[in-house]
Parts: sequence; C-alpha cells; structure tokens
Amino acid sequence: MAKKTKGKKKSSSKRRKAPADGSTADAADELLRETLAREFIGVCLAALKTYGLNTQRLRELAIEAAAEPSAQISSATEVLAEAQRLADAMNKWVEDPAYRDNTGRPSMLCVHADGGPSFAALAREFFPESTVADVVTLGCRANVLERAGAEKVALLNSTVLFTGNSIPVLAYSLRSVRRFLSTADVNRHVDSAVSEGWPDRTSFVEVSEEDFREFIKIIRPQISGLIEMSNRWLFQRSRLPGNRAKKTKVAGLQVFVFRE
Repeated sequence: MAKKTKGKKKSSSKRRKAPADGSTADAADELLRETLAREFIGVCLAALKTYGLNTQRLRELAIEAAAEPSAQISSATEVLAEAQRLADAMNKWVEDPAYRDNTGRPSMLCVHADGGPSFAALAREFFPESTVADVVTLGCRANVLERAGAEKVALLNSTVLFTGNSIPVLAYSLRSVRRFLSTADVNRHVDSAVSEGWPDRTSFVEVSEEDFREFIKIIRPQISGLIEMSNRWLFQRSRLPGNRAKKTKVAGLQVFVFRE
C-alpha cells in the first residue's frame, strides 16, 4: 500500500474517482493505469532535469513529442551511430578467425598493412568516410584499443563506454528504455507460459553501501562474460550464409546493475 505524504501540492490535473459500487473493476483499473502512467512520466521528467532541462522546456518538448509518430524518432540511433560502428569493428576483431592469433585471441594488428587482416581493413569497412588515423584516435578515446608502438594496435576490450559523457549517456538511456518497453509490451500480451515471453528477471535485496560496492566487484566479470557469450553466439549466427538473405532486426541482451 502506498504511503501518504504531507506537504506536497496537489496535481493540477483532474483525477478520476472510481465509483464505489461492486461493479467497478474496469474503472479501478483505469484509475490505477493513469496513476502509474503519471508516476512514469514524473520519473522521466525528473531524470531529464538532471541533464539541464527546465520544467517549462520539458512541457514544450512533451507536447512536441506527443504530436510526432514515435517511429520517426531516431535521434538516439544517430547519436550512437559512431559508437555502434566502433563496437561492430571491435566485434569483428574478436570474432573473425582471420583476426585471431594461434591461441585464439584477438591478434595485435598492423595499422597500415597492405592486404590481409589489419586495422586499416577494419577502419575501411566500418568507417569508409574517415581516415585510419581518426579511427585509431576514436578507439583510443573510447578505451577499446591502445597503440603498441608506431605501427601496431592492440585490443583492450570490445565494449564502447560512454562514462562521463552526458549526451551519449542520454541517448543510450533513451535506447535502453525503448528496448525495455518493447520487451514489456511483448510480455504483457502473452499467456502465463514462461517460454512464450522474452526473458526479463530482476534480483534485489536491501544492502549497505559497502556490500553494494562488493557486489559490483563480484558481478562485473559475470555480466561481462554473459554479454560476450551472447554477442559471440548472435554474431556467429548472423554470419551464416543461410541467414544473410533473411529479414533481420537488432536483437540481443542488455544487463545493468541498479540501486534505488
């Protein structure tokens, strides 16, 4: 049961009261749906204010967004396009056997080698309009690769990080919310059979700040391993000759740690 809070101003919008008779299940559901929707909107507005947007401007943007077909909104994809291409290049470096050494690990690559697997080949494939030097700089800035001498680069990891950069973090948040809502939409239309829904699980317990920091240390490598495993499977499937001609959509796994 929700607790009542004192000292807060009442909402200016008119709230519907559910009838008091015994045949008001639909009205009660509608009231609860609107209450949850209002809270949902409030959570989004509060988050957006932390990025420097004031209440009046958010009202204006909300009106504009409500008037636009949601399918036309692609600003997050545009903002993250460069990072996605970099991630795709790193994934090929990790997954393509031509880019691995004799131990199965990603090879150290020559930047400007002629012919065969090289970083220049990756740069030309995924960044055809950029110079190889610019792609190397981008990769170093994103902490996915490092220089090894003047003419070689080594892979650090295949995960492109946005930490400390507000604009891509906001775009990433938008894309994450959109993906979660699509999963929620699928799951609200299926029956109770678990196998028919899309996996969505949550684990949470009240813990101290010290325990939370320890939890992060423990779970970080587990999450990284799970993401790498799922990405490897999806990447290999997408490369199968029989699947290349099929209609495809982006799919995958997204995991994050939270604290309320």
